[in-house]
Amino acid sequence: MKNRTLKGIIAAGLLAVCGHAETCKEVVIYDGAGTSGRMEESGRTFPEAPEWAANWGNFNNMNSPYIRLSGQKGAKADWTGNLVFDKLPVHLNGGSFKITARATQNVKFGIWLTSNSGSGNVAFYNLQANSTKAIEVPVASLLGTGNTTVNKVGVGLFGVPAYQYTTLFIDNVKFTCAGDAASNGSAGSTSGTTDDENVPYYFRDVVPNSPVRDFSSDPVKAPKGAYTAGERAELRQKTHSMFVLGEQEHQQIVRFQESKDLTAKQSRDGWYNTMFLVEKYRLKDSVTASPKNLFHEAGEIAASSGNTSIPLLIADLDYAIRYFTDSTLVNYGLQDYHLLLAGLPVTETHTSKVRIAYDPFFAATTRNTLPSVEICTASKCQALEPRSEITLEFASAGLQSITVKMRSGSLSVNQTLKLEVK
Repeated sequence: MKNRTLKGIIAAGLLAVCGHAETCKEVVIYDGAGTSGRMEESGRTFPEAPEWAANWGNFNNMNSPYIRLSGQKGAKADWTGNLVFDKLPVHLNGGSFKITARATQNVKFGIWLTSNSGSGNVAFYNLQANSTKAIEVPVASLLGTGNTTVNKVGVGLFGVPAYQYTTLFIDNVKFTCAGDAASNGSAGSTSGTTDDENVPYYFRDVVPNSPVRDFSSDPVKAPKGAYTAGERAELRQKTHSMFVLGEQEHQQIVRFQESKDLTAKQSRDGWYNTMFLVEKYRLKDSVTASPKNLFHEAGEIAASSGNTSIPLLIADLDYAIRYFTDSTLVNYGLQDYHLLLAGLPVTETHTSKVRIAYDPFFAATTRNTLPSVEICTASKCQALEPRSEITLEFASAGLQSITVKMRSGSLSVNQTLKLEVK
């Protein structure tokens, strides 16, 4: 699947329009005049199904009927879905994609296209409440240059607040440069498709080493700290690390990090248990993004895709190990340790193909840069860049070993995670 970041290749899209002018024709996919379709239920996170010929009156630059998507949720969330229209698939020779959108609240709106080779980039736009926005974006910036066949139109509202009833109106869905193949209008070839792996992963913009995250649910309080205010002050005079763990806690972390024989549950719980210990032995509050919230939110995102799209959890930070220098348990020394750890927020999946996303949102780090990551299964190794995702394919069911190779500065770590394919 292609990178989700919208690339600045508008010029390429315009060139494509010019280069195929002799075969281009505009095709209206939806304008309310008898053209309709459906939203795939598989992967839909909009609270309600679309109303295909809604009439809430005529708006500025949008007249009824139009598509209406409404609802509310009990937690802040992203609402996404793939639309399959009667006039799809359509063959394109470049050109532009047009759509008119309007929302009842200020909201971030996203669109993407799905071709035979999968989903492309997401284009984001800010919709002002009760204001109609006519959008035109080159097909090349969504799917790349060259001829392509579009099967679905993806739409989404991102970061919709909890308990806020929001309505999205959509109209005037068009392509400006369709080829002859567009006239077949045979939507039947895609009518049975429910392809979860084409739903794009939404990467949020964050500074990885910032402790601030815009979680979809209320942040969970950090565990009660192990040190008194006086002990914190004393330790901070002796180390630059914001965490100081005892030898026993450190060994517990190392055992998880180095184990090759974990169960799927141990693999899932290990990242959370490790980060619970680190946060408990903090010398200062709010050092990194809340590990408990990161863990739970990653699990919620995975669950919303049926565990077919899973965010990778990352920890890249320093702590000090406190070891006692004699039998009095009074005198102690401190040893620096660089923790580099990966985790998965789920134990199982019911598909042979799983997408792993490297989202900086799910990194608990005190560093300015993110570690490099490579994911290996029995079949192959793949580099996983920040703000990208890869697909892992398993040849059989059962407990699968996934090796995560990480590098941060001079430190390299190979870690084994487990995932059960059922």
